[in-house]
Amino acid sequence: MIRSLLFYCILLLCWQAQAQLLSDAELRSQKRYTSLIEAHKHPDEVIVLDLSSKDLKDVPPDLDLFKNLQYLDLSKNDLIRVPNYLTKFEKLQVLKLNDNALEELPDDIGDLTNLRELTLHKNKLEILPESIGNLNKLTKLDLFVNRLTKLPESIGELTNLLVIDVYLNQLKSFPKNIKNLSKLEVLYLGSNRFNKIPNQIFELKSLQRLDMSQNKIKSVSSDISKLENLKYLILFENKIGYVSQSLAKLENLVEIDLSNNRLRKFDISFDKLEALERINLDYNRLKLYPENSVQANNLKELKLSSNKIRELPNVFNNYSGLIHLTLDENPITHLPESFFKLDKLEWLDLSGTSLYELPAYLGELYSLKYLNLGDLGLTPEQQDKIKAFVGSSKKVEIVF
Repeated sequence: MIRSLLFYCILLLCWQAQAQLLSDAELRSQKRYTSLIEAHKHPDEVIVLDLSSKDLKDVPPDLDLFKNLQYLDLSKNDLIRVPNYLTKFEKLQVLKLNDNALEELPDDIGDLTNLRELTLHKNKLEILPESIGNLNKLTKLDLFVNRLTKLPESIGELTNLLVIDVYLNQLKSFPKNIKNLSKLEVLYLGSNRFNKIPNQIFELKSLQRLDMSQNKIKSVSSDISKLENLKYLILFENKIGYVSQSLAKLENLVEIDLSNNRLRKFDISFDKLEALERINLDYNRLKLYPENSVQANNLKELKLSSNKIRELPNVFNNYSGLIHLTLDENPITHLPESFFKLDKLEWLDLSGTSLYELPAYLGELYSLKYLNLGDLGLTPEQQDKIKAFVGSSKKVEIVF
């Protein structure tokens, strides 16, 4: 009786696993079949099938035997096409086709209506079928490193999307109805051909990360303040010469990266940016230190390398949490007194500046672990003094 009951329970669990869609956690706990020979022995029990890195030239024709398939990994093969029958897996939730040589997707890709994750990076896709807009359960769309010149308007129908990654494509514009993606949190548009941030992006109220690095963007307009939940603004290697002060209204910002741009000034007040931890303004054309950044007690990393800053204001006592500071390759001639109040500072780069002498106050940077003083032309006597200031009570790596 007990054996029969146990056998019945096992059958019931198998039937439930086959009959219903599993959660992420449940999918991770399923047996992962990595061999077709093994999978063919129990086709109805195959829920997770991993055929990645098998040197496949074509999708095996007998995959349609696995009626309960919910997770299929065909990544890292040599596939050039996806057969239409692959779109008939009604229960499929995760489809990984990355690292192949796909040039197109089947027109019926939209029939995979239970798909939650579609991974297509590192292929040769130039266009996506309009039917992709039927994947209304999709939460992640991964398309980085392809050859896309545009996205279909139907993308705006994917209202459950949380992440879109189209890094390293050839996009110049974005679908207008992208503003319908009210749940979108992460948008990667780096290494494309944008010359501005599309207006419809400013309507994405849930957006937390915007990466449009390595484009040709020239300014950041006041509309940036509409992204009230934004935490990470990544815009390095553009042509940005102007940033609106409205940036200061984004109270949830954690990181700003505007390195390798054309900024001559950065007069954004940090007073309300209490969550801000990292600012990267390396390789710009700043002549003045961003003096409006008065209160920044939670700031941990400040990068100002390779600008044209000559003078530092006496405001460093307001950066009590600063850990990492780079000021190298600026024509700075002296350090203000408040500079030596940075008692949490661990990394300091002053190489290539115009400092002729460093005060004994350096020894008050009690947490310092790395100090770069390269290309300052310091004499051996000056170097010995600095070693005495800094290295007498703690181990500090000093570069001359």
